[in-house]
Amino acid sequence: MGLLTDREYNSELDKLHDQLLLMGAKVEEMISASMEALVKRNSELARRTIVSDRDVNRMEVEIDDLCLRILARRQPVASDLRLIATGLKIVTDLERMGDSAVNICERVVELNTEPVLKPYVDIPRMAEIVQTMVRDALDAFVNKESQRAAEVVERDRLVDAYYGQVFRELLTYMMEDPRNIYRAVRAQSVAKYLERIGDHATNVAEMVIFMVGGKDVRHVGSMADAEESKRMPRGILFLCRQNAARSQMAEALARKLFPPGVNIASAGSEPAKAVNPYAVRVMQEAGIDIAGQRPKAVADVAIGDMDTMITLCAEESCPLVPGGLTQHHWPLEDPAGVQGSEEEVLAAFRKTRDEIRQRLEELLRTIHPGTGAR
Repeated sequence: MGLLTDREYNSELDKLHDQLLLMGAKVEEMISASMEALVKRNSELARRTIVSDRDVNRMEVEIDDLCLRILARRQPVASDLRLIATGLKIVTDLERMGDSAVNICERVVELNTEPVLKPYVDIPRMAEIVQTMVRDALDAFVNKESQRAAEVVERDRLVDAYYGQVFRELLTYMMEDPRNIYRAVRAQSVAKYLERIGDHATNVAEMVIFMVGGKDVRHVGSMADAEESKRMPRGILFLCRQNAARSQMAEALARKLFPPGVNIASAGSEPAKAVNPYAVRVMQEAGIDIAGQRPKAVADVAIGDMDTMITLCAEESCPLVPGGLTQHHWPLEDPAGVQGSEEEVLAAFRKTRDEIRQRLEELLRTIHPGTGAR
């Protein structure tokens, strides 16, 4: 009799796993369909996706009922109790993800009545990351993989970074022409709903970490920030207004100092037409050729590859940094603004170059104490 009871219990737990995976797959499908409806301007697909949310709501009720029946009949303890409790929380986050996908589709239907504001680039990238977060968080739940769940939590920073970039770009469209406001606000809402789905996937991953190891990693605050500051960045973006001197020199120096696996880039809020020739000369003196570099706008950089932003402007017009990323501000006067003889201007550029190198070496020593100049 005891063996039969154990089999029934395990069968109920397996059913819980399967139903959560089915619900997660349905949510993924809704996210994917909402993005297809947005990019292809398919209002009929958006409406069908809105209707399909009924399936997600039905699954939520069924899974809640299953979890409560297991609790009442089996009275699980320890890890099994954490598993059931996690299932109850996960189903709520999945249902809210479905609601956000519905909200996206509602905005898509509205956007499709208007001319296209701009090609959608970063929003579909956000959606791809969000979908993998949902899938990996659920796989981590089923396979009890806390490390995989921790990677999902980390990926939420990329979603936040993309949202910051989308918000800034759409704000520029609204400032340029008030007639863009209706479309820009709705496109921004789409990005915001994706960002919320990422937050819910992060909640699921954090609950998985708790389920596996009994460790609550929610709201860790400054402790996690302090630990993060000691890790090698995955990618660094240097920002200044024109991306013609300071950030170009910083990009080149960082490529020389940091390990090859770190993505390095630079950009500007008002990119110039060419790199400042004095910057090219002083970098040549340091054995680094930047003559082939070209200034770029922030929108031209794949923000998803970056987790660290460093602004270099002392002036007030320095670019805004997307939220959710590690940020440093190194206020350096623009050497291009120095008036005087050629030698005096070169001296100003050399000073800026050397200060950037010093700050980069200090950053490296913070990450890996004992690191010296290369």
